[in-house]
Amino acid sequence: MNTTHPSRALRGLAISASVATAGASLILAAPSAYGAPGDNGDVKIHATTTPFDDQRNEPKVCRFYLAAFNFDTVQQVTWSIDPQPAAKGTGHLDGALVLADGTGHTGPLSLPNGMYKLTWNFEGESGKAKQKVFKVSCVDVPPGSGVPTVKDVFGNVVPAGGADTGVGSAADSIDPFKAGAGIALAGGAGLFLGYRLLRRGRRGRPSGG
Repeated sequence: MNTTHPSRALRGLAISASVATAGASLILAAPSAYGAPGDNGDVKIHATTTPFDDQRNEPKVCRFYLAAFNFDTVQQVTWSIDPQPAAKGTGHLDGALVLADGTGHTGPLSLPNGMYKLTWNFEGESGKAKQKVFKVSCVDVPPGSGVPTVKDVFGNVVPAGGADTGVGSAADSIDPFKAGAGIALAGGAGLFLGYRLLRRGRRGRPSGG
């Protein structure tokens, strides 16, 4: 009759229990390793004429907003936008957002023309915050200029035509005084040239006859 020594039996039970505990720990750890809160999702830069559900990123805009996709439910987000390089420029924006169903967006935003970096911090993030670098490029459109307009996703009437149309830095618009001076100089040069050609023609005309 075979008998098992009590100490060997206890040792076998202890090993089995350790293996089971380790397996349970791996099973419990797997969801957090592959789906840790905050590791999902992305933020996009959108022109205000781009639909909320469009998941493309637009690195060059005029009026814009921030759109978040595929984050965790009821997730708190804080964000800030600063000029690049940081030592230059004065534009700065920041705010907070609650992503009720993992998606959401800010209201319409605007900044002076230049390069900017978005820093997107969120509850439960692991590692660095999400970041996006983008360019604001606008050209002033005077009232009554005849530029076509459209309604953006917020219901505002804005100039049609893309990223470089809208309210922006005066440095990027045409200076009407300089434009007028250029036209005047060009006109004066034309009159002077016409006068010289007329005199030259008279000198070459035969006398008498």
